[in-house]
Amino acid sequence: MKKIISVLISVIIIVLIAFGGYKYFNKNSELTNLNDTQNEEINGNEEPIIDESENDNKDKINEEDYVTLNIEDVKVPILMYHSISDADPNNSLLVPPDMFREQVKYLKESGFTPMLLDDVVEAFSTGHVPKKPVAITFDDGYSDNYTEAYKILKEYDVKATFFIITNNTDQDGYYLNSEQLKEMKSGGMGIESHTSRHLEFTNISREDKKAIIKEAVDTLNEKVGVDSKYLCYPVGRYDDETIEVAREMGVEAAVTTEGGIATANDGLHSLKRVRMSPMNIEAFKSIFSDF
Repeated sequence: MKKIISVLISVIIIVLIAFGGYKYFNKNSELTNLNDTQNEEINGNEEPIIDESENDNKDKINEEDYVTLNIEDVKVPILMYHSISDADPNNSLLVPPDMFREQVKYLKESGFTPMLLDDVVEAFSTGHVPKKPVAITFDDGYSDNYTEAYKILKEYDVKATFFIITNNTDQDGYYLNSEQLKEMKSGGMGIESHTSRHLEFTNISREDKKAIIKEAVDTLNEKVGVDSKYLCYPVGRYDDETIEVAREMGVEAAVTTEGGIATANDGLHSLKRVRMSPMNIEAFKSIFSDF
């Protein structure tokens, strides 16, 4: 009998020990899982705290670069480049790459705000304009606009607008191709129309005016994914009918080759530009003497 009782007591003790061990380890497991869950919430699932003051400060700094003027007092230097090359020193349309780099570096380090045509139109429509404005434009769409100009513009984080003769794209290595234009667009550059065939508007009919504007807009949309709203008149030639047609075709603004600083008084479809040719840096700086 005593032996049976001893066995029963031993069994009871073993059961109690096993039960206690189970409760102990189960409790620890729950605590571990709870800690893991809390750590996940802290390290992974919890929304990061964003310091909005940094973004607000950035916007404030940018806004401090702007002023609001009477519209008639707004002025924007629109620079007109063609080719960035040193291939022919006697060609005044060719600005050497080193010279262009020096000019872009000066604009960046002097606090100028680069503007695309959207920005220019907004400035002339609202009076809200950078204190030190500049719009850089390129005519014709030469391949060195990608290999030289775009490379330098990216380096200094400066944007510019390129006016493309669309029938010249994807033809040979002398002009920009569609892939280059797409990359430039993705890089923040403006890609706009210089018409499809570079015909002088003053020498062609109203219908031909419409045709070469539409052809260029359609090609830029199809090949580059651009909805072009701006126009550069071929050889700078235009007349009242040209402006009428441009407006009819949805062109919001157009640039000329007439020399000078652009103002609202010019009208959005006859904006003046500063022709760029080889010059020393002091001559370049003098363009911006009013800013």
